[in-house]
This record gives sequence, C-alpha cells and structure tokens, in this order.
Amino acid sequence: MPESVVPGGEDRIGALPDDLLRRVLSFLTSRESVCTCVLARRWRHLWKSVPVVRVMAPVPIDREGEEELWFVNSLLFLRDRAPLHEVDIRTYLDDPSAPLNVELWLRYAASCHVRVLRVWVLRVYSRRLQLPNVTLICQHLTVLDFAGMKFEEPTLNFSSCPMLEVLKMYDCKISAEKILCKSLRHLTMEICRFDLYGRTRISCPSLTALKLVDNLGWTPSLESMPLLVTALVRFDEEWYERQACYDHCLNGGYYGDCDDELCPSCLCHGDDCVLLKGLCDATNLKLTSAPQAIICTRDFKWCHTFSKLKTLFLNEWCLAAAFGGLVYFLQHSPILERLTLQLRFDEQQSMDGKDESYKPREQFLVSKNLKVVEIKCRKEDERIHQIVKILVSLGVPPDLIDNQQNSVQSDCSSFEQE
Repeated sequence: MPESVVPGGEDRIGALPDDLLRRVLSFLTSRESVCTCVLARRWRHLWKSVPVVRVMAPVPIDREGEEELWFVNSLLFLRDRAPLHEVDIRTYLDDPSAPLNVELWLRYAASCHVRVLRVWVLRVYSRRLQLPNVTLICQHLTVLDFAGMKFEEPTLNFSSCPMLEVLKMYDCKISAEKILCKSLRHLTMEICRFDLYGRTRISCPSLTALKLVDNLGWTPSLESMPLLVTALVRFDEEWYERQACYDHCLNGGYYGDCDDELCPSCLCHGDDCVLLKGLCDATNLKLTSAPQAIICTRDFKWCHTFSKLKTLFLNEWCLAAAFGGLVYFLQHSPILERLTLQLRFDEQQSMDGKDESYKPREQFLVSKNLKVVEIKCRKEDERIHQIVKILVSLGVPPDLIDNQQNSVQSDCSSFEQE
C-alpha cells in the first residue's frame, strides 16, 4: 500500500495525473524509478515512459557490476520508445566492453530524440574512453556534456545536431584539427588535453559564452565569434610549473618572439592570431594566467580592438614588460566601463621598477566610459603604488581607482557560465 494511502483517507499522490508522476520519477535514478512498480497497479508501467534515464553503470569486474550492466541494457530494451528529455550516464572505464556499451546507449538516446545528454566516464587510471564511432546524429539535442572521453577525429563536427546549444567537455583528450558547430552558444572546456603537434581550431560563430580553463597541451585557436558576450579564459600557475600547458617561452620571453629553435612555443605560433581574434567581440572578459605565459601577449601584434568590451578582469600577467598587457587592453577597449586587477602572488618579478619614468609608446585616450578600476590583493602590496602611478599616467582619474586589500577571491562568479 502506498504511504500516501491511510485507512479512511485518500490516495493523494495516486490522484495526480500521469505526466506529473513521471515528472516526479525523473528526479530519481532509473533503478529507483523502476522499483516504484511494486507500489500499486497504477505505478506498474509508469517507469517505462519517464522522460529521464539516469544510470550509474560500474564496470563488470564483479557480480554487482555485471548485474548493474544487465540492468541498464534491460532498462533500455523494456522501456517505451517515449521521447527522452535527458540521459545521464556515469560509468567506469576498466573493461573492454565499455566502449561498445556506451555507444549502444548513445544510439538509443538519439533514437528517442534526447535533448540533454550527459556521459561521464569516471577514470580509475589514466585512460579515457574512445568510442568506435563518435558521430552523433540527433536532431533534438540541445545540451551535450562529456567527461573522461577521447576524441581522435580529423574534425569534431556537430552539424548532425542542428539544435545543439551547450557543449561541455571535462577531462577529455582531443586529437582533432577542428571543432565545428554553427549552432553552439555555450562552450566549456576544462582540464582537457589537446594532443596534436599543431593547434586545434574552434569554429563556433554563434557562441555567446566561452569558458576555457586549465587545459593542457597547445592552446586551441579561436576563430571569429561575433556574438560573444562572456568569456572566461584561465591558464593556471600549476599547469605551467608542470609544463602541462605548452605555451610558455623557455627563455622567459614575454611576447613569444625569442626565435630560439629549441623553444617550440615561440615557433608554434605561426602567422595567425590564436586567442584575441576570437575574444575581441566579448562584452565581459576574464583573462587570467600564470606570469610566464605568452599565449595572450604574442597576439598583441595583430592589434585587435575590443569594441564591445565593458567589463575586464586581469591578473599579474598583464603587469610584466612595462605593463604591456595592461596598456594594450586600455588602449584597445574604447568603451570599457570596469577594470579589475587581481594580485595573488607576492613575487615582484612582474614589476620592473620603471614606474617613475614610464611613458606610453604612443598617446591614447582611456575610455571615457570607465567608471571604476578595482585592484584586489590579499594584503598590503607595494605593487599597488606603482600600478596607480601607471594608471594615472595613462589618463585614469585617481578617484576611479579602488584599492581593495584582503579581497582576493578564488573565482569571479559573474564570469562563470553553466
């Protein structure tokens, strides 16, 4: 007897319409949803048409794993072919059958017109899951979320998913020359390894939100993104210390032009802009990096103008080489309204002590729309005095500069895009 039924009472849950009950069951795992079939005759077949499949499929290394794998495959076989809103699959990779099973589940999801597809491979060791056939044809898919996957295709082309708007990739290995999706609006790539001798090109002309965080290998090259509103690009200090990100000059150069045959980062740049071409149409930009990175500064020679940029967040990397990065953005952001500088490290290596005699190489006017400049730091930092002098020498009114000590945060939530 259902818990909602009491002697002399009414079955209030059982009185709800089927669509609402399926909606309630969609918040459970599929195993929990199937278990509701024993509650009453009314519930016997409801699980078959729940619009969400949510499974945790461990590898069949023991009896429990084999039973779970059997359950998942039986669930898909017995379930009605009702349209699916979401498929959430989480599995471990430690079995030869894993790629075939996951491919089977993806094909089933596509056949049921899934809208949200999430496949997380929880890696026990260093391996990632590579599917025999990565091509996904799904006319209704809007959100695609991958973790722990490996893609070795000449081009990751999502043209067969014409409604795809959100793509998230976490801890994936990408050996593709190009990522192409004309419909995509939100792209997140976090701790992914780009495993090519050259750079992967990202061609997503409809993108409005971009998040590239702590990726490894060669930084991908961004093609034009004219609709971009918000971008968060981070090259963490830890990755550079371990040389997990290749874009740093072995000779300590700032602009990636040391011309040393033994410095692959400077030679790999080529004759095309890597990042700023794709970021120059952003309205809100957070660009943080380890001080030794050259991936941002090497693009300065193309002199891209950030004509829509209103909110800018930078850290120490922009202070080196006579404040080259800071000057560049102030010079090429004509409608900038808010600038935030975050100082995390205590080292003074990014400052060259030339604040007294600093003069810009060419005169320019700082944005008249500038309303505030925030300088955030953990404690009293002598670099602040130098930065203020530079800002004033560039035409920033002193009353717009706000020094916020002890206000360094680990993240800037306004830039995070789900």
